[in-house]
Amino acid sequence: MEELLYILYGNHPKSKKLYTEAERIINALREKGSMSRDELSSMLGLDLNLPTNKKHFYNLISPMFNVVLVSEHHGKTVYYRLSYDMFRVYIDNIRRKAKYYLLKNTDNQKEEVDNQ
Repeated sequence: MEELLYILYGNHPKSKKLYTEAERIINALREKGSMSRDELSSMLGLDLNLPTNKKHFYNLISPMFNVVLVSEHHGKTVYYRLSYDMFRVYIDNIRRKAKYYLLKNTDNQKEEVDNQ
């Protein structure tokens, strides 16, 4: 779990303060499959009518989007669920970029040899 939280939030001391609550969110979504925004906020003890609580809630949720979290709208209610497929796409993109920047491009080398 520590590695996943590191990917989501980084290693900054302020971000590390979010780890405990983020882990609670991930575990709750693993157990229930899908939860509404109101269910998640009440589980964390946050009243979303207060601006500071709303900001804190979205500071927890926002880094998860496009990495492990999917939101779905059912009418006016927003539901969140975890998505392993989305995580795989995210990791594959990182691998592709790492391969491009960290490994020599053998295709370009072949083209240079053919052109000489």
